[in-house]
Amino acid sequence: MGLVVGGALVAIVLLVIGPTRRFRAEEPIDAEVETRILLGIDPEPDVAAVVEFAHPRDYTADDIKGLEELSKPPKRRKRS
Repeated sequence: MGLVVGGALVAIVLLVIGPTRRFRAEEPIDAEVETRILLGIDPEPDVAAVVEFAHPRDYTADDIKGLEELSKPPKRRKRS
């Protein structure tokens, strides 16, 4: 019984101490990057995903007139 408890304690100590040495050896991350990670924001957004809106052409007078017609309520027809 004592052998099992002793083995379990050694395993717990190794699980706790082993990773902490590796963590201490790592270089600390930038505070801004850490904040973005904690807020759930991608610290390095994909630049290709950011697309600028480029209007294909200027509206003509006919285009604007057509848009105005679309915004008007439909005319009611008189019933005969």
